[in-house]
Amino acid sequence: MEKYYRIVLDLYKQCFNDYVNKLPVNVDAISEAQKCLNFAIDRAKISNEPCDELEDLKRDINHLKYELL
Repeated sequence: MEKYYRIVLDLYKQCFNDYVNKLPVNVDAISEAQKCLNFAIDRAKISNEPCDELEDLKRDINHLKYELL
């Protein structure tokens, strides 16, 4: 689970740095993080494991993508 938190945290840091330096946002990094979390959620559902935390992380990425940018 720590891996997925790190992905989201690194994504926020990258987007913040891009914003501060007036660079275009790396949309590919956002899409890659979404894809990674979607796969993790699918794996958790298939193996009947809890996926609430993963869903929360996915919402954080969606918030970044749709609300902040």
